[in-house]
Amino acid sequence: MPDPDLARPAPPSSGGDGGTGARASVVVRAGVYLVLGGVVAAAYAVLGVGLWQLVDAAPQVPLPMTVAIAVVAVPLGALPPFLAPIRELETAAARSLLGAGVDDVPAPPGGQLRPDDRARAAAFFGAHLILGGAILVGLLAGLPTAVGLLGAALGVPSDGIQLVPGESTAAALGPWAIPVALAILVALPLGTALAGSIMRALAPPLLGPGPEQRAAAERARIAALAERNRLARELHDSVGHALTVTTLQATAAERLLSRDPDAVREALRAIQDTGRSALADLDHALGLLRSDDAAARPARAPDRTLDDLPRLVAESAAAGHTLGVDGDVPPGLPGVVSREAYAIVAEAAVNAWRHGSGPARVRLDASDSVLGLEIANPVPTTSGAGRADRAGRGVVGMRERAHVVGGTLEAGASDAPDGATWVVRARLPWRRADD
Repeated sequence: MPDPDLARPAPPSSGGDGGTGARASVVVRAGVYLVLGGVVAAAYAVLGVGLWQLVDAAPQVPLPMTVAIAVVAVPLGALPPFLAPIRELETAAARSLLGAGVDDVPAPPGGQLRPDDRARAAAFFGAHLILGGAILVGLLAGLPTAVGLLGAALGVPSDGIQLVPGESTAAALGPWAIPVALAILVALPLGTALAGSIMRALAPPLLGPGPEQRAAAERARIAALAERNRLARELHDSVGHALTVTTLQATAAERLLSRDPDAVREALRAIQDTGRSALADLDHALGLLRSDDAAARPARAPDRTLDDLPRLVAESAAAGHTLGVDGDVPPGLPGVVSREAYAIVAEAAVNAWRHGSGPARVRLDASDSVLGLEIANPVPTTSGAGRADRAGRGVVGMRERAHVVGGTLEAGASDAPDGATWVVRARLPWRRADD
């Protein structure tokens, strides 16, 4: 998905080369935006004045006619701020003329704006008209007044606004005429810049997503990230495990080719089964990545649980490796805990096949609230740096699986008199389904 920040114009810079020109451009564009709002406000003002004149003209204008006109005109004037096209126009204008960073509102079910979105858009529309009307009045009244005062000070006759009846404004102000004119000319762009800043600040909360939508978008982003990480773990565990088993089985088959044909055939069958399983897992993962429709996602075989540890032991033996298991799976262990625990054991076993130098041992230690796992295997007595290299993506994936069920996991090498041992320890909390 493209970054929405790339799809909207950035606010104009006010620093660096041409900073004065950039600031002037900001004020000019804000002035254009506000004058547009002022023009619309003038139309509403004309409508209001017209209705008032109809009321004031009674009884010359029949009251029923005035009421009929008001019944039609008032809803027509009040409805536009709540319409989606007006909101879209306001959003586009705020982005292009004010440089406001307005995020897109997620499309609701049915394509209709929520009442909250309409109310916020109407509030922004009202603020646009109020500030725009004030700026438009300031321009129409203040600019001619300032020009007239300066002209009068320079000896140019002017029939401008009179503060005192029968006396020109310049004469009434006396020596203050020029300062007042300059103050008006300074106040107009400053007021325009201030009003533009206010509208720019109001745009994101009133035209963008509301708090609930932002929270929902953040939850969706977190869920998508969690799903992506889960798929990465699944691919690492299934495909990585399959490649390791295939490599080991092929190596064993090559070693026994001339001595034990039956063992070679068994190894080849294991390679076939492992390859089919890996292809199914890969197809499932790709289907999840390509489809957002849960109904269209491919089905997959059930994930293994701790009840499948004998199968993992048999696969290890077929690959020429010894995997022992001490302890029993506690009855009533929840499925999610059992699945994540098996995945941790399987990943640790694969690492033992890759890097170990002897048989691996799995110990299950379960209480009423915690399932303890310990997978240990001897490793070659290489340098500490070489052993530390094993704490890579596999250990990260095992730790993430432990965190999924609220548990913890540690992995590392421990030196003993009879050699170094790589140990993975996990503690997974659990409760019986009937507790």
